[in-house]
Amino acid sequence: MSERICVVGCDLGPGPMAYLREQFPELTIYSYPRGEKVPAELMEKAEILMNYGDKSQISQARNVKYIHTISAGIDGYIDEVDRCHGNTLPVSNGAGVYADAVGEHVIALMMAVLHGICPSVDNMKQKQWRAFPMLGNVNGKTVAVLGTGDIGSNAARICKAMGAHVMGYKLHPCAPFSPYDAIYTGEDGLDALLPKADIVLICLPGSPYTKDLLDARRVALMKDGVVLVNIGRGSILNTEALMEGLRSGHIAAAGLDVTDPEPLPADHPLWDCPNLLITPHISGLGADKQKHAEWFAENLRAYLSGQPLPGAVNREMKY
Repeated sequence: MSERICVVGCDLGPGPMAYLREQFPELTIYSYPRGEKVPAELMEKAEILMNYGDKSQISQARNVKYIHTISAGIDGYIDEVDRCHGNTLPVSNGAGVYADAVGEHVIALMMAVLHGICPSVDNMKQKQWRAFPMLGNVNGKTVAVLGTGDIGSNAARICKAMGAHVMGYKLHPCAPFSPYDAIYTGEDGLDALLPKADIVLICLPGSPYTKDLLDARRVALMKDGVVLVNIGRGSILNTEALMEGLRSGHIAAAGLDVTDPEPLPADHPLWDCPNLLITPHISGLGADKQKHAEWFAENLRAYLSGQPLPGAVNREMKY
């Protein structure tokens, strides 16, 4: 029987890698750190590929039969897979693994901008004791969570526990569900929700349906003094409208883990906007690596047994 090769191109660590090798003794599993190039001859032999969303070597995996990316959003990545291998190649992703890490990062950004952490850090750098206005508390606020998947719902649950009124937005209609007080759907639903929210948390994935979803018109619909957090994709929130809103005070403060463009160039004017905190797309890095390995194992078992992948990507929605 010929060797069945699985290439893992992400930093899972020794424990999760040992778990995968124990679970799948029939496979020869090679591990490479994220960002390190896998030898081309090995990529060509690989039947199974697991990586972080690096699409630079997809074309070299000429014999691949199944791909798992630990990324949740795969816009751009899945396009390269389909270009090289057609749109019937089984592909799964890491959606669901990031609920804790990214959901908590949403809350961290929200609390940092609400409670003046950024100017406090500036105070420390300048060794001065300078007071400044706070933007209030979460308790009693209306929070709009755009994207009610695992990440958004974890953030919503925490906001609810803090005493907020939590409203959810989904692209497609659904019945109300916890922890949301109400669910808004569709274009009209988003337009109706935004003027009600004191805080807007953008937890939507990148897709053709979410690009420029929050354009200048929709930013203008928001309350004066709104607080924004975006951990979805930078392309969801129009950058020019965001900058204008921050400069005018219409947006009181914003926390971003994603930007458009990304990485943000050193000379980009967004860096200089007031009341803004940017983290460099790091919210998912705290996701549990063992959970990544176990989710991959669940999908890999399905592939090896010819069953549907539980984490199969939606090629139309790009996640």
